[in-house]
Amino acid sequence: MKSNRNTLLIAGLTVALACSTATAEETVGPFTWGADLRLRQVLVDNVGLNAASPTADRTFQRYRTRLWGSYAVSDQLSASARLMWEGRHYQDPSPSNWTVPGFEQWYSGGILFDQLTIDAKRIGGLPLSAKLGRQDIILGNGWLVLDGSPIDGSRTIYFDAARATYDLESLGTTLDLIYIDQSADTGRFPQALNGDVEDQTEQNETGAILYARNKSLLRDTILDGYFIYKHDRENITSGPPANLRVNNGAPFPSGSDTGDIYAAGARADAKLNAQLALRAETVYEWGTRNRRDLSAFGLNSRLTFSLNDRLKNQLHADFEYLSGDDPDSRGSDQAFDPLWGRWPQWSELMIYQWPLESRVGEATNLSRLNVGWIAQVHPTTQVLVDYHALWANEMSTRTAAQMANISGEDDFRGHLFTGWVKTKLSKHVAGHLVAEYLAPGDYYAANRRDDSFFVRAELNLTW
Repeated sequence: MKSNRNTLLIAGLTVALACSTATAEETVGPFTWGADLRLRQVLVDNVGLNAASPTADRTFQRYRTRLWGSYAVSDQLSASARLMWEGRHYQDPSPSNWTVPGFEQWYSGGILFDQLTIDAKRIGGLPLSAKLGRQDIILGNGWLVLDGSPIDGSRTIYFDAARATYDLESLGTTLDLIYIDQSADTGRFPQALNGDVEDQTEQNETGAILYARNKSLLRDTILDGYFIYKHDRENITSGPPANLRVNNGAPFPSGSDTGDIYAAGARADAKLNAQLALRAETVYEWGTRNRRDLSAFGLNSRLTFSLNDRLKNQLHADFEYLSGDDPDSRGSDQAFDPLWGRWPQWSELMIYQWPLESRVGEATNLSRLNVGWIAQVHPTTQVLVDYHALWANEMSTRTAAQMANISGEDDFRGHLFTGWVKTKLSKHVAGHLVAEYLAPGDYYAANRRDDSFFVRAELNLTW
């Protein structure tokens, strides 16, 4: 079996590299196609903030390739598909140190369609369009809606959904109505072509979103208002341990949600003058989660000052607040739910640390102050540097077992420093280097205060 998996990994890499002979994205009559290859080298130091853990350090390579195409039946009707494969090789930790059996040092990779859609425009002669099938959906800055498959670590972000958009051009307004029906794993059509069923999220999810965007009410301002409904159904997997999830060759336990969450929110993105811009988004959540009444609140904001100079220097300041669960309110839950926003919005490293008190990428119970700088230091290269001060709002965690990971004595999570160098040499070649450092605060338990690092190098080839 191991030999077969290694063979598939090598075959996948061969196909990916063979794409380098392709030309730029081609259009042949009504058919358009393209491909890309993403290569990553990742180093994570002290996952779980405990240097003594045999799985604290992670070093691995990721190889992802995608091939896509679309066919226009007419000006109003088209179909598209994208096929992806990603394999991994883990140098650290060793399989013998992984906490549960099934760790694959050479992960042969999932092969699946992460896009498969039918698109219709000007339906019935109206300014109405629709997209049906597996698709990417990003609303606003992706704070609450971006990633429907958070467990697979940016391999995909798809939603199985139906989306209708009505354009009220005379009012400068668009209305989106979205229905989501997300399976917890890859076992549903279109199934993974390699035959393996992997977890993509911890529960089966259905939902509906009504999203309105206006660009005419206020000058130089985008105003969004929305209502979101999300229904979670438990997906209990076999153990031990209980709720074992398998993806990317690395099995791990993660709890499953049940309940009905409602969210009403508003977002504004305004250019105040030639130098100042402000964006802010706030949302209130209610309903039930895991058999408790939910009442939660979130705020996300950024003020940007642009120097408008040759290097396009920008300074920004962020404030984010995500409510935490009050441990004294046993019958209710105040912990903010990120809905479909479990992705590294401001930190790649914290994705690995959130499971100490919640789940992968599940940011909650947080106050965050950030200051940062962005500059275009070369026509091909951008530099981004940020400092984040992090606090917890409550002394609480998702489960009783996780309480051992926090001290209960202090609310300061720590100092986080992040830096990026992004480059785009041409429409075919791009890449980045990112480094992050976390100095944990006394919010974490005494055995969870070791410094942590994240480093990643990436090369992207697109055809």
